[in-house]
Amino acid sequence: MTMTTEVSTLRAIGLLQLAYKNNLPEERLRFYVEMLKDIPTPALSAGVKYCINHCDFLPTIAEIRRASEKVAKLAMGTKPIDSATAWGKVQKAIAAVGYTGVPAFDDPVTQRVVDRFGWKEICQTPTDDTAILRAQFRKAYESEAAHVAEVKEFAASGVPVHQKYLADAGLKELTDGLAARLKMPE
Repeated sequence: MTMTTEVSTLRAIGLLQLAYKNNLPEERLRFYVEMLKDIPTPALSAGVKYCINHCDFLPTIAEIRRASEKVAKLAMGTKPIDSATAWGKVQKAIAAVGYTGVPAFDDPVTQRVVDRFGWKEICQTPTDDTAILRAQFRKAYESEAAHVAEVKEFAASGVPVHQKYLADAGLKELTDGLAARLKMPE
């Protein structure tokens, strides 16, 4: 990270020093900067302010990270889709694309689950078995979504994660400086 990033991170979390008095000695403040410098400054600033308003004690790095992520999601209006919404998109694709087509889903989790089940197999499911397929899809979707969230969390924390999986999961933006920082081949 550049010095500018560290300075802006320090400024964002410096408010903690004011709000919680002497709870952040210099060494601990540097550690907070190191652990939080990957968060975009506007989201970090808002996350820190949220924590100041809602935490009785000095927030942990994890609390600040969660608050910053919430703020970023709210600001961008992004909310992960759930399995019911994903199933609805699959149903629409069946009607629009049909058995012989190849659907493309904007949600990488939906795409992975459909690829795992097989598009033609989904389309050929007898009407009487649709409820069973929907239940299996829901379970597979929730499992894959949880896995993607876990991979994203580890990648954001600096833990080496297979770069191809992140790209396939639609999380390439997380890896853009991470690979260089971890000195991992793509």
